[in-house]
Amino acid sequence: MLDSSWLIGLITGGTAIVASWVTSRGATRSARVQAEVTAHAAEVAEARSRRRDAYREMSAAVHGLSEVYWRLEEADAVPEDHGRAAVLAQMQTAARTALNEVTRASREVMLEGPTPVAEAAHAVRGAAIIANGLLGRLVTGGEEERSRYNAAHRDFRQEHLRFLGLARAALEVN
Repeated sequence: MLDSSWLIGLITGGTAIVASWVTSRGATRSARVQAEVTAHAAEVAEARSRRRDAYREMSAAVHGLSEVYWRLEEADAVPEDHGRAAVLAQMQTAARTALNEVTRASREVMLEGPTPVAEAAHAVRGAAIIANGLLGRLVTGGEEERSRYNAAHRDFRQEHLRFLGLARAALEVN
């Protein structure tokens, strides 16, 4: 009769090798999946951070332009023949500079997205351009020009609020 202990040893050794190989493949796959998940989470966090910075810059630029527009009360307080045109001219110069910042910031938001927020940033910029154009007409314009400017300024503020709502929603963590 043959001694079967060597056969049992061979089967046990082979089983151990196969089990080790299966475990090794599982551990390798698990490590790869974990690395992919970690990399994806880092990408998502980085994208969210870039978006938050772009949205913050956009809002700050819009606020800077709004501060110029709020100076209209100062111009209204100056009598027509005592330098109102000069105050409006200063406002126009400051508004052009601030509008450039809104344009720059809106382009950054358009790059970062998502699409609804980018479209809202574009709409804010468009409303700012309209209000800025009407600001220049206030020097020689009457009540009708002032009403048109007031409506454009309201639209500008509404577009900014809409942008803020969409930006906040885009940054929410689900």
